[in-house]
Amino acid sequence: MESHESVPASASALTPAAAAAAPPSAAHEAAIREESRVYLQSLLNKHLLVHTTDGRMFRGEFKCTDPDCNIVLAHATEYRQPTARQRAQYAAQQAAAGQSSRAVMNMTSRYLGLIVTPGHHIVKIEVEEFTSQLKRPPRPF
Repeated sequence: MESHESVPASASALTPAAAAAAPPSAAHEAAIREESRVYLQSLLNKHLLVHTTDGRMFRGEFKCTDPDCNIVLAHATEYRQPTARQRAQYAAQQAAAGQSSRAVMNMTSRYLGLIVTPGHHIVKIEVEEFTSQLKRPPRPF
């Protein structure tokens, strides 16, 4: 016959440090996956501004993503910062004209259409929302 020692309930409870080190339960992971899926679904067809490692920005409608965090944008436009040479030329023109030494240059842009931005090149993603797009509670009569 086997004998079992009884363990007080307080001894079997996980300490905060042990709970943090313990792997999350399958139910917890499933809940996180579902929450993530719902959030990504809420972004579908919204305008995103995606910043990449080389300083470019892409603005377009979010269509999908994959497990590698690649992002597909439709109706995308690429925006680039002016090159160092372009900035120097513009500053020289401003100085020759006697204008302020603090020059402001526009970014160059071009329409690309449907694009895939590799996840490993993405630095930051911004969601463009305008007041008219935000969900508001119905007005009382």
